[in-house]
Amino acid sequence: MNCNVGQYISELVAQSGLSQADVAREINVSRQSLSYVICGKREMSLQLAMKLEGFFSLPDGELMKLQAVQAVQQRKQSIRNHLCKVLVAKNAFWSYDISSYDSIPDEEIIEKCFTQLDMDDIDLMFELYTRRRIQQVWRERMAIQGEYMQMLNIMIAMYYFGIKEPEKYLAKVERQHINRLLKQSLYASGINN
Repeated sequence: MNCNVGQYISELVAQSGLSQADVAREINVSRQSLSYVICGKREMSLQLAMKLEGFFSLPDGELMKLQAVQAVQQRKQSIRNHLCKVLVAKNAFWSYDISSYDSIPDEEIIEKCFTQLDMDDIDLMFELYTRRRIQQVWRERMAIQGEYMQMLNIMIAMYYFGIKEPEKYLAKVERQHINRLLKQSLYASGINN
């Protein structure tokens, strides 16, 4: 099923062999109302969704669920575009050829949000990515940087992740990172010898 609810309804209408006007007449709504939903100019009401689901023999709630998924995807894309625009204006992606915001890796956006943006935009980032994903990127890219980012990492640990003893936590993450690097180095030197 397509994630665009208007396109999906349009496909259902086409498969039925009827026109939009015929379907609108059959479910007792104006052709214009149906057309606006199909074209994406208006959100579908619960009443219209139920009429369409009944007419096309769809499971209850299918169209509203599809519309909700589409709304979430649009919101996330809007947030991502906003964050990228602000970060580009701050020259945060100077090393990237930014032909499209879609080319910017999520890890870069997460790290740059923490280092370049204010708390309102960081809060938006938490709408865009899962808390687990953000914490993973923070641990792998920022928490390992020792004194260089110590104060910022302490604030992030306490405020965003509820870590009670951030200094101990950061020291542990840094030790784990160093041990991982040592193991990789020993493994690589063992292969070369």
